[in-house]
Amino acid sequence: MSTAKKVFRYLALILLIVFSMSLLRDILFGQFSFQENRKLETLINEKEYELANIAEENETLKDEIILLKNNDEYVEHIARENLGLIKENEEYIDEEPE
Repeated sequence: MSTAKKVFRYLALILLIVFSMSLLRDILFGQFSFQENRKLETLINEKEYELANIAEENETLKDEIILLKNNDEYVEHIARENLGLIKENEEYIDEEPE
């Protein structure tokens, strides 16, 4: 085998090793590594859980809005419970001791 072919083979082998090492480094430690992928999957799962909770809260609030629009007894209950409002001829009694 000629010297030029040997040099070419060694250079090709070195280039292949350098390329392989670079690729392996990116796979193990780069932006798209397995570790980063796991972090992103965890973040996605957390955000999906938060989204499900928010969607459930939205449904509860929509139901409450419907009640507030259509049910006068519920509005009265909220007014009495949260605002301490009373009807005429009623007396307010504070349940919390001073």
